[in-house]
Amino acid sequence: MAKVLDFRPNRDFAGEEEVPIGLPPAATQPAAPQTDLAINLSGKPKVWFTVGAGRTGKTTLIRWAAEIISNNGGSTIYAAADPQNRSLVNYIDGVAQPPTNDALATSRWLEMLLRHAMEQKTSALVDLGGGDTSLHKLLSTFPDLATTLDNAGLVPVAVYLLGPRVDDLAALASFEALGFQPVATVLIRNEGLADPTMDRKDAFARLIRHSAYKEAVGRGAIELWMPRLDPAVAQEIEAKRISFGQARDAQSPKGRKVGPLGPFDRSRVRTWLNTMAMEMAPIRSWLP
Repeated sequence: MAKVLDFRPNRDFAGEEEVPIGLPPAATQPAAPQTDLAINLSGKPKVWFTVGAGRTGKTTLIRWAAEIISNNGGSTIYAAADPQNRSLVNYIDGVAQPPTNDALATSRWLEMLLRHAMEQKTSALVDLGGGDTSLHKLLSTFPDLATTLDNAGLVPVAVYLLGPRVDDLAALASFEALGFQPVATVLIRNEGLADPTMDRKDAFARLIRHSAYKEAVGRGAIELWMPRLDPAVAQEIEAKRISFGQARDAQSPKGRKVGPLGPFDRSRVRTWLNTMAMEMAPIRSWLP
């Protein structure tokens, strides 16, 4: 009788030394930032000057903030002063905007908006856009703008959205040089603009060590991260013109019928919202 050859490998592991397992770092679950790093602005009217190059996340941040404010029964003026792209009007009702994209006229409109906020002691969130020159012109005329707002009982908040490019620091360097240095200043580094295969600190290393960035941090600016939201999911939410909360909860806006995101994408949105809440905790009191 012919011998049957057994090609199966030997599976006797008795006495074999256990190999240690190296687990990758949990990049999606960063350590909770300390919430006592920033000044407390609770109960005070404030104006957010949201600044950054195009597609650095300004509108996304304001949309997120608007949902937090609405869910907590707050109110504020939302303004889109971007000379080219005012996409904020697609997501929030009643967004104020200048009647033209002319830089000088927009600067005057911004001045009137700030005067109204000062007189009414009301908060405002202003999306200045990537190509903004209105604040620059206003600061050229009123270099003590931050002090003027403070004296009127309105807290100026400088919010800079940054990608890993050093060029994204241009507005920060420009406004700081013009003397616009509010005590409440935050530098938000958008992870979604970095190479997803790199550690976020490595991806932003060149920007973080730049003198313009270091000088702002040295005078007290807060450093935060905006977590990465899957680009395809973000595009789907934008295409459907729904809020992040509606995307997470498979809800449609009032009076509209919108197909829900799939369960995995809803989970991605839920994770992003939870991480956003954790990352933005230090400036939670800076919201109106």
